[in-house]
Amino acid sequence: MIYVYMLAVALLLTAPLALALRKPKTVQNRREAALTLHRAQLVELTRDIEDGRIGTPEYAAAKLEVERRLLAADASATPALNGDARLLLIVTMIALPIAAFALYLPGSTPGAPSAPHAQWVAQQAARNAQLGQFINMLSAHLATIDPNSVNASQGQAYLAEALAEQAGTVTPQALALFQQSLAHAPADASWRGLDIQRIADAQAAAQ
Repeated sequence: MIYVYMLAVALLLTAPLALALRKPKTVQNRREAALTLHRAQLVELTRDIEDGRIGTPEYAAAKLEVERRLLAADASATPALNGDARLLLIVTMIALPIAAFALYLPGSTPGAPSAPHAQWVAQQAARNAQLGQFINMLSAHLATIDPNSVNASQGQAYLAEALAEQAGTVTPQALALFQQSLAHAPADASWRGLDIQRIADAQAAAQ
C-alpha cells in the first residue's frame, strides 16, 4: 500500500506542470515581433515631435531609419512558431514520477548488503590490536634512546598521537608526550605542527 501512496505523491508533485499545457494567447515569430516593435517606435516618435521633445530634422531622420527597418523586417521570411511542446511535456509528466517511483520498488536498485555487526566488531578489534602493538613497540624503542634527542621527539609525537587515537581523546599521558616532543622538536620538524595542534586541542577541551 505504501507504494500506491508514493506514486500518488509523485504524480501530485508534478501536477503543476500541467499549467504549461494551456495554449498561449499569442505566439509571435521574430518577424511579427520586429514589426510590432518598429510600429511602436513610430508611434513614440510621433508623440515626441508633437510634445516638442525633438526637432523636425531629428524626427525625419529617425522616422526614416525606423521605416527602413520596418520594411526590412516585413521582407524577412521567418517560419511561424506554434509554441506547442505539449507532447514532450505530457511524456515528461508521466515518465518522471513513474521512473522515480520505480527506483523504490523491491529489487529495482542494486545494493551491497550491510556488513554484519559481528564482522564490524571483529574489524575494530583487529585494528585496536594493531594499534596496541604499535604503541608497545614505539614505547620500547623510546626507552632505549635519549629522551631529549630529535629522534625521541619524533617518536614521542607519534606515540602520543597513537595513544590519543586509542582513547578517542588527548589523555594526560598523550599531552605530556606532545609537550615533551615539542620542547625538543626542530623548528622545521614535520611533527611540530601536530604537537602544537594537539596541545591546543587538549587545552581547549580542559576549559
